[in-house]
Amino acid sequence: MNAITLQREQLEALSAIDLIALNWQLDWRLTARPNQLAPEGDEWDFWGAMAGRGFGKTRLGAQWLAEQAWNDPGPYHVIAPTQADVRFVCFEGPAGLNSIIPPKLIDKWNASDLLMTLVNGSEIRGFSAEKADRLRGPQCRGLWADEVAAWMRAEATWDMAMFGLRLGQHPRAVWTTTPKPVPIITRLVKADRTVITKGKTSDNKANLAPTFFRQLKQYEGTTLGRQELDGELIDPKEAGVIRQSWLRLWPAEKRLPEFQWIIMSLDTAFTEATISKGSDGLMAADPTACSVWGVFHHEKRSNALLLDCWQEHLGFPDLIKRVKRELNVHYGDDQDKALIAPMFGSDKPLTSGRKPDLLIVEDKGSGISLRQALTRDGIYAYAYNPGRADKLSRLHMVSPVFARRQVWVPESAKLPGQPRTWANPLIEQLCSYSGPGTTKHDDFVDTVSQAFRVLLDKTIMSAVRKPTEGKEPVVPPPPKYANPYAA
Repeated sequence: MNAITLQREQLEALSAIDLIALNWQLDWRLTARPNQLAPEGDEWDFWGAMAGRGFGKTRLGAQWLAEQAWNDPGPYHVIAPTQADVRFVCFEGPAGLNSIIPPKLIDKWNASDLLMTLVNGSEIRGFSAEKADRLRGPQCRGLWADEVAAWMRAEATWDMAMFGLRLGQHPRAVWTTTPKPVPIITRLVKADRTVITKGKTSDNKANLAPTFFRQLKQYEGTTLGRQELDGELIDPKEAGVIRQSWLRLWPAEKRLPEFQWIIMSLDTAFTEATISKGSDGLMAADPTACSVWGVFHHEKRSNALLLDCWQEHLGFPDLIKRVKRELNVHYGDDQDKALIAPMFGSDKPLTSGRKPDLLIVEDKGSGISLRQALTRDGIYAYAYNPGRADKLSRLHMVSPVFARRQVWVPESAKLPGQPRTWANPLIEQLCSYSGPGTTKHDDFVDTVSQAFRVLLDKTIMSAVRKPTEGKEPVVPPPPKYANPYAA
């Protein structure tokens, strides 16, 4: 009995429904591009498809999930950014599940409950990333996560989805997205047993309108074009308002400059309640964050060097204690020797050097209470009021200082060419931020923007080089150890 005869006998034994399903799956194999087909073998748990607009990511995800639901009956999940996306893209869209699954394989479709049932008993249920709690309880054999980079509560939604991915011998997940430099994508790309497929909009040129590609010429070579059309994951730290390449490294072996000012900038959690757990059981609140900057003259203009940074979830009494302790840390020059405190930690304050001259606290929420409490102890903080400017606008206001390379971070002595380890959390957050949702927290962003806004407003720093070289600044820096509140 040859292979052809055996194959014919097997086909003749199939039911009409099975033949429809087989023809449907074979047709996809013959028409799909190679980078739209799932990786072979069992050595992967997650398949990520990062590709440009119009590549065919929706069809890829829908086809994979539908085949899994047919070949391995059971419950399956679809997650998209919003309820409307789940219904009108993932289920009812032109490349969605209703469109690509043969009608005879679908038993029923409930648009209100976002629930599709196949004739083999499999159920495919849709969820919105806006409501992570809805994923508590439901379990599945596999899931398709669509446009993950656009999820509003990405981290919480993905975590809840993973808790439910627990049925069958080998539960798997496929995620499809136009890549964006957001924390969830960085996390998924680095996950164990993950296979990444990449693709460009032009890969699907045969199925897209010619006018569409003529319009896209204006984006060729741009960062937006690389991301949205070429499916390239831009380095998060080069995609924000502030780029890491703008920061300069103060050599580890070089003694620190003489600082005219040392500024401590504090961003407090809005209220003490914000440090509690959210409804999804995860610590979603913002911590209190602090950054310390030393201002000095270099290359005939003002510069600033990061001296310390930290963030922590603190109740109000502990916050007061921490701030008092930090204000007693000594930085900078001690006679002719340069010192820097962060390497020793705030628990070991130095007894020489210079303490912060100015404490900046945002004039909102718990910041108001903090300033009042410190005032009672004779400690006066500068009240920073951002007005109606949002976080992104505030960062844009101070970005020229960074663009002109007036901001420094200390170099690591152990890792030449890299910032010190303690500075990395601030740098990563600051240089990744490009608007709400682009970073998990934005507290360091606030400490930086308010510090440099005050420095610019008070003419302690300037983003413009003085026209006459050697000329003294219009407003001279204060003498060493001057009281900034004396004037």
